[in-house]
Amino acid sequence: MKNIRNITRVVMTMIAFLSVSLSTQAAEVVYRIVEYNKSIQDFKVAACGMVPKDSWVYFENKYGATTANRYNQIPRNNKAVLYLRGWQGCTIKSITLNMCSNKKSGQVGVTLNDGDTQLYKQSPVDFADNDWFGQWVSKDFGVYVDVTKKLDIPTITSDNSSITIQGGTSEGSVYLNSITIEYDEAAGMELESPLGWVYEKLVTKSTLSEGDEVMIYRNGCAATDYDGIEKSQYLDVVAIASTTDVTDPDVLRFTLGKGDSQNMWTLTDQYGRALGATGKQALAWNEGNTQWTIALGYEGAIITNSNSTYGTMRYNEPTTGYTRFGLYTSKSLLLPFLYRKVKQNEPEVSRSLAFESNEMTVSLDEEHIALRPTIMPTSTTDKRIVWTSDNEEVATVSNGFVTLRNIGHANITALTKDGGAESSVSLTVTVPTGINATSSDVQKDCARKVLKDHNIFIMNKNVEYGIDGMKK
Repeated sequence: MKNIRNITRVVMTMIAFLSVSLSTQAAEVVYRIVEYNKSIQDFKVAACGMVPKDSWVYFENKYGATTANRYNQIPRNNKAVLYLRGWQGCTIKSITLNMCSNKKSGQVGVTLNDGDTQLYKQSPVDFADNDWFGQWVSKDFGVYVDVTKKLDIPTITSDNSSITIQGGTSEGSVYLNSITIEYDEAAGMELESPLGWVYEKLVTKSTLSEGDEVMIYRNGCAATDYDGIEKSQYLDVVAIASTTDVTDPDVLRFTLGKGDSQNMWTLTDQYGRALGATGKQALAWNEGNTQWTIALGYEGAIITNSNSTYGTMRYNEPTTGYTRFGLYTSKSLLLPFLYRKVKQNEPEVSRSLAFESNEMTVSLDEEHIALRPTIMPTSTTDKRIVWTSDNEEVATVSNGFVTLRNIGHANITALTKDGGAESSVSLTVTVPTGINATSSDVQKDCARKVLKDHNIFIMNKNVEYGIDGMKK
């Protein structure tokens, strides 16, 4: 796991927790496991809903990070973990795992930890056990089903909580699509969307205002503090793929405050630390001189400590060593740019939901079928679908996994969770044919042509026929 989560974040978030008390209202967030990015050796997690402000998550699946593209597979004797940070004061009411099994095998368990304290544990048992979905859902169907665990547990008190999905000890795997957390936030806690923020480059004609939230940025890198400014006396960098979708929690976000004089500013990060300087190439938190002048130019922002002998903030990218932001008297190094946070990205709402066919006739022998509608646009934020059947005596449905119960007719309706689109399938279940098309163990013998003694024969179940159809 990333080694950047330093002690300062823990201390500051604990202070925030101590200032709040009882839960007020329920909230919900969905974390969908999208893929494993080998280039950055990290999992892409798409989120929607609401989260505690400045909180973040990190997903880890060692098996999925090393085995082809099975990023969401959890085999026996393996586990995946969703780490939660900044959730102090929250009370988790339920965890919903959206999963499927490896054909007719696979065990799964789940554990919720608050630091070193175990708040909840469900030991691994078969996915088809009543403690989970109650029947197998083969990955070959291409659908995932929800399993919700209602919880009655204490409030989270640490900055190091986690949800562990554990494989069993027998053969088989489970596949994890998403984790939904329903929770009560602490009284007074501010919630926000987990979607990224849009940052706008400040240019020469831009104006600065008290309360502006800015990041220090240059050449695809934003300022952060991995190693601890107390030791290094400079700021580290974190790669930012896009300034219009900033989600990395390690990006330092400085709030501008009025300084002691008209042209002076203070720079306070999201943890309440004031950026200061104690000398040349010596940045510090809450120490030294915390007053700064800021001038916006074409080449970047000239951020200079009020003690001008300390130098100006520069971007240093040496051929050997670490890239950094620091105070330098040299004028050959690049100036950083300031980017101001302007707005948060809005959820993309679904506009259409379509099945390949809106009418289906299946035999009761099928037992199960899978419905996989297409959501448009593909960039829809919340991809969850609410499924209903108007005749559960004939067919029930869970996340597109339809279980056939009886002969008759049922309308299966799919409604996107965001309410933007809806579609239905008219399903007719007919009498059994004696042939299970989904999983038949009967090996079919196929007729084939063979050449024998310069003559062509048709072989069917080891019986020879001439091309005239006569049995030989």
